[in-house]
Amino acid sequence: MCSISGIIIKEQPIPVKYAIDMMKILKHRGRDSSGMLIDDNIIYFKDFKDVENLNVEIKNISIGHNRLAIVGKYGNQPIPNEDENIWLVCNGEIYNYIELMEYLKENHEFKTDTDNEVIIHLYEEDKLEELDGDYAYAIYDKLKNILLLARDPFGVKPLFYVDTKKYFAFASERKALWHLLINIDNCKKDLDVLNSKIKTLKPNSQLIYYLDNHRIEILENFKDDFKNLNYKTNLCYEEAKKYLEKALKNAVLKRVRDLYRVGVICSGGVDSSLIAKLASLYCKEVILYAVGTENSEDLIYAEKLSKELNLPLRKKIISENEYEEYVFKVCRAIDEVDLMKIGVGIPIYVASELANKDGLKVVLSGQGADELFGGYARHERVYKEKGEKEFKKMLINDLTNIYKVNLERDDHCTMANGVELRVPFLDEDVVKVTLSLPTNYLISDLRKRILRDVASKYLPDYIAYRPKKAAQYGSGGEKIIYKVAKKYGFSKKKINEFLKLLKNRVIEDFIKNI
Repeated sequence: MCSISGIIIKEQPIPVKYAIDMMKILKHRGRDSSGMLIDDNIIYFKDFKDVENLNVEIKNISIGHNRLAIVGKYGNQPIPNEDENIWLVCNGEIYNYIELMEYLKENHEFKTDTDNEVIIHLYEEDKLEELDGDYAYAIYDKLKNILLLARDPFGVKPLFYVDTKKYFAFASERKALWHLLINIDNCKKDLDVLNSKIKTLKPNSQLIYYLDNHRIEILENFKDDFKNLNYKTNLCYEEAKKYLEKALKNAVLKRVRDLYRVGVICSGGVDSSLIAKLASLYCKEVILYAVGTENSEDLIYAEKLSKELNLPLRKKIISENEYEEYVFKVCRAIDEVDLMKIGVGIPIYVASELANKDGLKVVLSGQGADELFGGYARHERVYKEKGEKEFKKMLINDLTNIYKVNLERDDHCTMANGVELRVPFLDEDVVKVTLSLPTNYLISDLRKRILRDVASKYLPDYIAYRPKKAAQYGSGGEKIIYKVAKKYGFSKKKINEFLKLLKNRVIEDFIKNI
């Protein structure tokens, strides 16, 4: 994974320093190399010292990239097509790049050995819908004089943008856009005000920016919609289990096939435990990462799983003197202050911090399973009180909104530590298979029924059928926040005042560290 960013000029040229500053702010997402297009010039560099004396202005467009090298040795971006009139920057992984490369080679010359390059040639062939992966990318087409932004079907990779009178800009994280809003637009240095100016490109969407007249066009659902599926409704339960198992195994395989080592953020629940077991079938070394407070349930179950699967476990018990440190680190990472997101984000942040220390660049998680299979108590309640139709509608709504509820937080927490998160449960085939199944296969007397039954083939029953417990409770994340609030003199009833303090601190730290 990487970072992408860019600026389109509407009025007067602006110093290239602003584009470079955006890339610096996002450098934690890709420490291996950087590159940028400035109008008609291309610069690749390893260290920002190499461009600190660059004294030019952006007259038309600039796009930038910080690379976290995972696939390929020669993958510096921006990447051009053969004629160098189309340029790409991408944050993400393309899981079917080998298959795509095979047929694209017939008409195209590849300049790199990275998975991302297939995107630019699919664009030339008008076949972008063939991508299978997690991605957010920008394509600058000089001949058409357009910038195309796009995001994967469920929003695993983030992409934000801002459109002002002076410029249009995009970035992998909002903090890069804060810099422009504060220094070019003199926007108030307030977290809520700054974020209110910034928009999110929705998943499964394309944004086309026409540089000739500064017009924006947004195309939603550019890939197949997953909302009306029924092609597996006639399967008996045992056949359905086999279809789902096959899809899950393939989803994990796609996400680890280029890796020798991979980590799994593990709570000891059915979702992350099944991912860990399946990953161990295809990857030479799988390491479990578990985080919590003293005697937290997640740590207890993760230790049991480690012994059952004979997989190494790296665990961290967050001590009270670390509570404050991690609350502030997570707030700075996720660019917002939200009680639940902080509580869930803390174990994810700490786990990826451990993975980074172990030299890993990729971790997997069980994210998305509850939304897809009906794992929450509210799913069960709706199913019992309102029936199958409303239950399925709730699942689809949860999947549609998971990018802003969970995925952007998870991405920012892992990438703050230079680690890419991959989420097999949000594989397109897994989602399509699951949503096409009869409702009673997903939920009956047991939430996530079919997933638990598939998992029982690989895991002991006490894990496969372990009751759901929210991440912020299982790890103790929410308790941490209230403890820190108390230290600052805020009771539970006054938690919103503490959150306001956090918001101010996030912006103060941001300005101080630029």
